[in-house]
Amino acid sequence: MKLSANLNFLFTEGGKTISERIYMAHGAGFNAVEIPFPSCELEDVLHAKESTGIQIGLINISLGDSKFGNGSVPNNQEKFKKELKDTIEFAKKVRCRKIHIMAGLTEGDSNEHLVIYKSNLKYSADILEKEDMVGLIEPINKYALPSYFMNSYETACSIIREINSNHIRLLVDLYHLQHITGNITHAFADFKDIIGHIQIAQVPHRHEPDVTGELDFTYIFDLLKMIGYDGWIGCEYKPKTNTLEGLKWIKNYNIQL
Repeated sequence: MKLSANLNFLFTEGGKTISERIYMAHGAGFNAVEIPFPSCELEDVLHAKESTGIQIGLINISLGDSKFGNGSVPNNQEKFKKELKDTIEFAKKVRCRKIHIMAGLTEGDSNEHLVIYKSNLKYSADILEKEDMVGLIEPINKYALPSYFMNSYETACSIIREINSNHIRLLVDLYHLQHITGNITHAFADFKDIIGHIQIAQVPHRHEPDVTGELDFTYIFDLLKMIGYDGWIGCEYKPKTNTLEGLKWIKNYNIQL
């Protein structure tokens, strides 16, 4: 079981910048982190990565002037291509192989979004194959982000299988999966062959896995072992109190960082 710290959510109490949070995550014992594209601190993040030896398990695509990406947004294909290019260039520097390709918010005709989304993902698959990288698409539930285009596991899986590339894979966040489909055991059975990355948080309040909620993480961790997932598991949750206090859950599940 390999845990990575998602720095959009963890170590925000004392770390105003991504680079500061990398040092804090390393000090807490993490061997890997997930980060947003560090548009304003590229060199600082690179230096923090090299100084600590920490791995970058995942990078969110550069958002440019958008808030949630341009993957499906009409008339923004050239913006998307530049954002992908910028992210790949940085990912190569920090030796990160996974990029979360964000779909963006729905504006108008959803069918038009779908056509553009597929086109951008096919373009991404070709580029990422040349770089030996993986693009991840993540369904996000309507309660967390009502207008987000990619909000369906059925649609995500269908698109991935249609593109049929090892370089476009599914990002499964248990928090979103429970909200969208529930029935986690059978859901994993349905798409275990296309999973590229996993993230965790308790439902419904998105806190640590050992907080009371809808999910039984003892069962879930056993399930992940059973399906043979051996990649990083991103800790993308909101600490109920603070990050360090909340990390006690890791020992409660007998996990070693």
